[in-house]
Parts: sequence; C-alpha cells; structure tokens
Amino acid sequence: DGNFAGYINFHSYSQLWMSPWGYTSDKPADYDQQEAGSAAAVAALEAVHGTKYDYGPISTTIYPASGSSADYVYGTCGAIYSYGVELRDTGKDGFLLPADQITPSGEETWAA
Repeated sequence: DGNFAGYINFHSYSQLWMSPWGYTSDKPADYDQQEAGSAAAVAALEAVHGTKYDYGPISTTIYPASGSSADYVYGTCGAIYSYGVELRDTGKDGFLLPADQITPSGEETWAA
C-alpha cells in the first residue's frame, strides 16, 4: 500500500544479499529494480572493507524457502526493495563471529 520504502531482514551467516522470491524461482515483476538495488548495496558494502557478497533471488541464491518475510513485505506490503541479508562470514566461524569482526560488519552493512 505504499507505506514501505524498503525492508531488510538480517541473518547470519553466508554473505548474501537476497531479494524475492523465496518460494519460487519465477522472477517477480520488479526483478530488474531489485537486482539493481542488490548490486548497488553489495558494491557499497564491498567498498568499505573489501567483503564480497553474492546477490540474487532467495530461491536461486541460497535455496527455495517459503515464508520469507522479504517475500511477504514485497508481495503484500508492496515494498519493491525488500531483502533478506545473510551477514558475515562464509562459514569459517559461522554463527560465532569473532568480536573483532562485529564492528566492521556493522560499518559495511550501514554503507549498503
């Protein structure tokens, strides 16, 4: 209904910037805009500390997943820029991110 400018839900870990859809591999109507937003976000993020993120639709970037809040906010609330983000790292430390990586993770995420 136009009340959301954008939406991001944050998780750890895998370094992924993901857009709808999660429940299907079909591309949403606003796919090109979402991909452009993702590309801009990961470029801004990488510019801070060199951390690389992959991006794309949830279903093809990580795995098919129903019940994604990014899908809901895009499909029901109309926020084109609706994302699910998996923060640092890529698996070495997993859910136990070392303390010295917490601030850099926040800095690069803020830039995105």
